[in-house]
Amino acid sequence: MSDTSSVPSRQLSWWLNPYLAMLLAVLFVPAAEMLLKRGAMATAAHHDTVAGLGVAVLSSHWTWLAIACYIGNFVCWLHALRYLPLYLAFSLLSTTHALVPLGCWWFLGETISPGRWAGIAIVLVGVVVIAGPAMKAEQRL
Repeated sequence: MSDTSSVPSRQLSWWLNPYLAMLLAVLFVPAAEMLLKRGAMATAAHHDTVAGLGVAVLSSHWTWLAIACYIGNFVCWLHALRYLPLYLAFSLLSTTHALVPLGCWWFLGETISPGRWAGIAIVLVGVVVIAGPAMKAEQRL
């Protein structure tokens, strides 16, 4: 069994860079969550039998765009995992916990409490503390 956490010796094209894949994976999650929210809001007025099950939300194009984002996230995540150690990739993925509320605040007009702002800052500092040195070490290899 080969070590999947090491980068193969051949140089990857810029668009196959695992850090670019991680960036896209991280951005796909908040996009999907906001699109799901839009889909849920667009179908909230449906009062048929299946609406109680949440199935009516599948009639919204926002929901299908969210599903496409989740598929994009999955593909980018799998590509990044081929080249990055799991601890590093998962640490970078944690930025979604900050980006989802920030995106909802920016694009959906939702409010963020001071405590939540502090939590967002803690998450971002944690990602820098954990992933920053690891990314520098990876680049030297």
